[in-house]
Amino acid sequence: MNFPHRFVRSAGLALAVAILGFTPESAMAGDMQRASGASLVAGDVAPGRLFGRDVREGIGPGRVSVSNPSSPKLPLAEPLAPETRRSKSTVLHVPPGSVPTQLSLPIDTPDEAWVMFIPRGDNAKAGEEALREVTMLDPQGRRADLKAERAANAQLGVDASKLKSQGITRPITMLRLDREMGRGRYKVEVGRKAAELGMAVEVRVPTSSIELSLTASAMQLFPGDDGYVTVGLQSDAKVDHVRYEAVLYTPRFEKDRVVPVVKVGNEHRALVSRVMNEKDEPGAWVLEVRAVGSAGGQDFDRLGQTSFGFAVPTARFDSVGRARLVRDAGGKVTALEVDVVLESAAVDRYEVTGTLVATDAKGVERPVAEAQVTDQLGAGTHTLTLRFEAGHAGLSKLDGTYALKDLRLFSLGTNTLYHRLAQGLGVRFPAVRASELAAAEVTPAIENLLREGEFNLVP
Repeated sequence: MNFPHRFVRSAGLALAVAILGFTPESAMAGDMQRASGASLVAGDVAPGRLFGRDVREGIGPGRVSVSNPSSPKLPLAEPLAPETRRSKSTVLHVPPGSVPTQLSLPIDTPDEAWVMFIPRGDNAKAGEEALREVTMLDPQGRRADLKAERAANAQLGVDASKLKSQGITRPITMLRLDREMGRGRYKVEVGRKAAELGMAVEVRVPTSSIELSLTASAMQLFPGDDGYVTVGLQSDAKVDHVRYEAVLYTPRFEKDRVVPVVKVGNEHRALVSRVMNEKDEPGAWVLEVRAVGSAGGQDFDRLGQTSFGFAVPTARFDSVGRARLVRDAGGKVTALEVDVVLESAAVDRYEVTGTLVATDAKGVERPVAEAQVTDQLGAGTHTLTLRFEAGHAGLSKLDGTYALKDLRLFSLGTNTLYHRLAQGLGVRFPAVRASELAAAEVTPAIENLLREGEFNLVP
């Protein structure tokens, strides 16, 4: 039986307690918690506005609700946070159809540095022929590729003389430099066949102190967000000057647009949100940044990439509440349910997921069950109910007050995350003893978990 989610805290409440068996705790559990006032923690995602962009292909009607047990031995998942990508390498490109050219490679620390020649295409024979026309000179203008190739073969365990005795000749593809070769600008001569085919030259300088770092401000950006990527440059020597160039690649990894890099306070930022809008496609976008300059009198070139999600949100959480225990005729708790209200601006198939947690004797929160509910919804306000099977929670033998954590809203039409609240708006269920929970149906999956001792918290 369902009851209104608010009760008058007066004589009406006392009457409800006496007649219906409600407690003040269960009455308070019915209060709706507004998502707009949620305190966000690291890894949370909350759209500021919605967009009316219908998704009608690849989705269908029909509500589906699922509950699964969780192993209480596993810690609650840490919220995902942007990683810092670091680079001590660079890549130079010769586009297909080019004329013979010369590339300049600034190598500030040749010790243990690598240079790799990568022809374009999947025609191995054409690639080998093209690479025979590629040579490299050191900063003094001396031929450096032959010595560097021998060093690379030794490092990789390749016996070039044995291959030659077998009639196998290999073009130069990987070079390993050393300290004696000297710092400075190396020259790569690209012949006609290599220029026509196109190639990439990758340079890695792992022992250099000059390092480019990229850190996205968030893992998921929405139109209108103040989203950016922090661009850092570390060096043991004083950086004399540096120039940054940034470009975005679409989720299909197609070079798309230039991104401005500006200094904000003591750091540089690539302002990705400034060049993106609601017309852009959702998915994982890649930002590529090149840093070119000099440090301690030595020229350097660094190239790094990082990615971030981009979504055009059409729905978000409005509120969460009405956490309740569902009992059968015998008084056993069969489910723990909580209503989640969504605000939607477009047609899509939405998925709401949440984690049920219990607190053990040491005060540690343990995941005991997960639930999800999906449905095709249109514009408007909709209520979806997360239903956690009591038997799944009871497998852990933990009782007390269960709480809702890691509340997430996905668009299945675009396969993107729209809203995530790691703390779940602080929703807590009425206290319940493990002995009150109905037994779970022992499926093969649960039987395997029981056999592995996943629900046994006793040392």
